[in-house]
Amino acid sequence: IKYGVMHRNTYINSTKLLDETYNLKNNRNIYFAGQITGVEGYVESAASGLMVAISILNRLKNNDNIEFSDKTMLGSLAKYISTENKNYQPMNANFGILKPLDEKIKDKKTRYLKQAEIAINQVNKMKEMYNL
Repeated sequence: IKYGVMHRNTYINSTKLLDETYNLKNNRNIYFAGQITGVEGYVESAASGLMVAISILNRLKNNDNIEFSDKTMLGSLAKYISTENKNYQPMNANFGILKPLDEKIKDKKTRYLKQAEIAINQVNKMKEMYNL
């Protein structure tokens, strides 16, 4: 084995410990974000941190945590890390974890564009709902 070729990820058992807002289930004052939660990738780790920051700011305004829709990549990733699964492994953002479309679209590019359009609409609804 060459140096730098292999690495070991360290992560908590998010499926049992965290909810969909990266909030500890048994202590509402503690959040986790980044690779320690089981998200893989720089963008995914940064995005989970932004989601936590948004939730904390919203809670400081005496509101609930903000849950992202499972029709968005961020919401699907948060749902993945918080759903109990005995074969849990860290995950990158990918179209396979998004909630399936109601319609069957065989062409992958068309399907991905439709999923992206739905996600953008969901984020816009969230912006209005939470005054983001």
